Amino acid sequence: MIETVIIIPILWIVMVVIYTLLLKNIEGTKGITSEYQTKDGTKRTAKKDREDFIV
Repeated sequence: MIETVIIIPILWIVMVVIYTLLLKNIEGTKGITSEYQTKDGTKRTAKKDREDFIV
């Protein structure tokens, strides 16, 4: 019984974290360009055409 009280909140937290990580769009600069602002006021950090890796 006590194991269930401990395990269920931990499983709930893990599932919420996995769900938010899957839904959140994580894209960044990878250190290539500085942040800039578009004409409509949106802040951007990297251009979409820079999808290739720099090796």
